[in-house]
Amino acid sequence: MPKYRKIPVVVEAVKLKRSITIETSEGTVRGLPGDYLITEPNGEQYPIRSEEFEATYERVKSSKDLGNFLKRALGKLKNKSSEYFMKHQ
Repeated sequence: MPKYRKIPVVVEAVKLKRSITIETSEGTVRGLPGDYLITEPNGEQYPIRSEEFEATYERVKSSKDLGNFLKRALGKLKNKSSEYFMKHQ
């Protein structure tokens, strides 16, 4: 039997600090403090319980995250190469 994977969709989300009530395509939905409010690429918004959100979604790394990683990695490489050359002079 063939296997299927859910196609990943990138969404924007914020953690709610207060209760909200919004209209969705499925009717009126309430979000509570601690829940997440998701905005899909088509603009649709809906709240989701934090447990479900955290089990289903992972944070997308941004170019800023990548830049910080590269700076740390290059800094470590620079330190190691300096140590190497000091030992072998």
